[in-house]
Amino acid sequence: MERSPWEVLLYRVIYSVTYHTLSWIFAFLHFLVTPLLWLVYGLLSIALFPLQLLMKFEAFLYFVTGAVLTGITVGLFLHFSGGALSELLRLQSNRSPLAVEPPTPKKEALNWEPKWDHHSFLSSTIPEEEENSSA
Repeated sequence: MERSPWEVLLYRVIYSVTYHTLSWIFAFLHFLVTPLLWLVYGLLSIALFPLQLLMKFEAFLYFVTGAVLTGITVGLFLHFSGGALSELLRLQSNRSPLAVEPPTPKKEALNWEPKWDHHSFLSSTIPEEEENSSA
């Protein structure tokens, strides 16, 4: 089935007009959206700056992470093996330190009466004053 020359011409004209019209519309929309795209690009670069900084210290962070994980693993192993070994050898009692009650102080009745009499001051005075005061 062959198309007539008029159909081909009409098809090319409609295609050309549609193509150029959509091209102009999309170019205008791109012109309107460009400032928004630059704003989003700027905000993303600011938001991702800390990650860019972390990438510079990537090897150091791998080392520190490995050291921390190794320390935690070894520490937990020593804690549990030391506890099991002390229980096995009976180096430690089964009671926890929090289970022991602190000793309660004895409450004594308070005596507010003075423990000295008024004549005890005379023994600490100088004998010469006693002789003068008796006269």
